[in-house]
Amino acid sequence: MGLLLVAALLSAAPPAGADDGGLAAARRRANEVAGQLADAESRLGGIEADLAALGARAASATATLDALRATVRQVAVRRFINSQASLFSYADPDLNVQARADSLARYATLGSQDAIDQYTAASDDLTRTQAALARKKADQRRAIRELRQRRAAVAEELRRLALIQAEQQRLAAVRAAITANAQSAAAAAAKAAAAAPTVPGASEADAPVPVSAPVGGMICPVQGPVAFTDTWGAPRSGGRVHLGVDMLSPRGTPTVAPVSGRLEHRGNSTGGLSWHLYGDDGTYYYGTHLSAYASEGAGHVAAGTVIGYVGDTGNARGTPHLHFEIHPGNGPAVNPYPATSAAC
Repeated sequence: MGLLLVAALLSAAPPAGADDGGLAAARRRANEVAGQLADAESRLGGIEADLAALGARAASATATLDALRATVRQVAVRRFINSQASLFSYADPDLNVQARADSLARYATLGSQDAIDQYTAASDDLTRTQAALARKKADQRRAIRELRQRRAAVAEELRRLALIQAEQQRLAAVRAAITANAQSAAAAAAKAAAAAPTVPGASEADAPVPVSAPVGGMICPVQGPVAFTDTWGAPRSGGRVHLGVDMLSPRGTPTVAPVSGRLEHRGNSTGGLSWHLYGDDGTYYYGTHLSAYASEGAGHVAAGTVIGYVGDTGNARGTPHLHFEIHPGNGPAVNPYPATSAAC
């Protein structure tokens, strides 16, 4: 009976290097949807920058109108008075008095024309700017709706990816058990086959986390289902540009030290909970938007040590991900996408 069970398990578990059960296709789909989300975030960031510029322009036009309003009112009063005075100026028998009256009337009327022209221009500019603001706010509402739809699509693709990864890990465990010892593996494999696949990263327990092998000297900083695309330099809210890679993953997915080095946990208003890793390789690594810390209080950590969990703290509300940066020589950030794409 044991031999029959072993034979059945051997036939059920594909050999290493065989079809990956759709894992590569699932990763491609997840990365594609992650790219669509990044595009939506960039569009929204651009719209918010335009809104800020239009708001400043409207405020400037309003301030100009306020400053000129009293002057224009005085011009109107002087013009009225001068128009009435002109009815009587020519009645003065003194030609010098008449000439002075005419000159003063022309100066009062024409000398203030610049203020009236400025007032008219500022008023027209304010009207145009307010109309542009209304259109841009409508664009913003549409962009926010699209962003929410993209977030939902990413969450669904990551859920599918997590299930496929869990199944592949289960099958790999079955193969390893059968190869090690056919008799004892039969019971272990049957138990593994009966267990439902679980989604990695769904909790923040301190259970051991299997870590991928380093590639190019760096371990993938997100150990679980992850999707990302190249967003280096993309526009963000507040006129900022993106100086990292957004690694989308379910909340609670472990993040690990990509290399060995000195670890610090420090948060900030933009990123929220953050880890700072001063690598033994001379490079500074930064990860932020965590939901919680791990290895808190640790100094030096080994590569692959769990140091936090994916979240959406800071300005990432609604989009759980690890914002990841690489600073060679502790200097300016460089595009981390090539390194993360290879390692993950």
